Amino acid sequence: MPQLDGILERITFQSESDGYTVARLRPTGKRCTVTIVGKLLGVRPGEHLILEGEWRNHPTHGRQFSVQTYRSRLPATIDGIRRYLGSGLIKGVGPAMAKRITETFGKYTLDVLDREPERLSEVPGLGRKKAALIAEAWRVQQRIKDLMLLLQDFGLPTGVAVRIYKHYGDDALSIVQHEPYRLADEVDGVGFRTVDTIAAGLGIARDDPRRIAAGLRYALGQASNAGHCYLPRLELIERAAALLTVSQAQVVTMLDTLLANNLLWRDTVVTATDPDLQPIYLPPLAFAEIGVANAIRRFLVQRTALAERYASSRWEKVFAHL
Repeated sequence: MPQLDGILERITFQSESDGYTVARLRPTGKRCTVTIVGKLLGVRPGEHLILEGEWRNHPTHGRQFSVQTYRSRLPATIDGIRRYLGSGLIKGVGPAMAKRITETFGKYTLDVLDREPERLSEVPGLGRKKAALIAEAWRVQQRIKDLMLLLQDFGLPTGVAVRIYKHYGDDALSIVQHEPYRLADEVDGVGFRTVDTIAAGLGIARDDPRRIAAGLRYALGQASNAGHCYLPRLELIERAAALLTVSQAQVVTMLDTLLANNLLWRDTVVTATDPDLQPIYLPPLAFAEIGVANAIRRFLVQRTALAERYASSRWEKVFAHL
């Protein structure tokens, strides 16, 4: 596959939803720039990119390099570092502030940000409070970038990494690497299919208990999206086994564990002659049904002054008149 490497000069367009980017790259050893297009998650002007893809001729925009995969290196030159920091990467650092920072630390600027951020207060006109804010913004940005680099191989958009980091903070990368199925339950907009892709890429086995547990919850969630509050036990087992491509026996083992720990809920009031028909709920939907039933029961048993007032009314005549 053809390769291209160089310095990212400017970004013409970048989608926040999927990371699709149109940009100009100056190839190594060249003075001219070329157009590159593709899902370049979180890249910034001044970065050194190593790209793999293919050259294409767009009918309107001409020759472009369509990126399939890429690796990013932080800029090594002072000018590249200045442009990188001033690209809007860090909140509170524009082109002017980036220039002052690089003039102070030169080629060691990124090392200072990584290892000695307290030295930012040495920058002329930069107070300790603002320096601390910039240092924290840099730290957060680098953590998000690490997460993006992990997720980019799975074709996931920039927004997913940002949502995951906002939810877990500094623990985000560790949770994605070691407990990815937590994301499906805890992070808005990150569903089972996405998490399953991440887990497969990390080498988590198909029959991993965490995967089966998440698959059971996903099957019930899909049923609720179709308007069902629960699934009969056997139907849930069959759906989950087909979804996960594991045996029904493995699903049954995990289902019993989830029920025993109240992570799923079964209806013990309505007894079915066939255990396979026993209703299995996600807990919030079970509690909602119980709440509705209790409210109806209260209405039925509650006596009101209004009911006593009209108890002697001749309702057959009233209805006939209507």
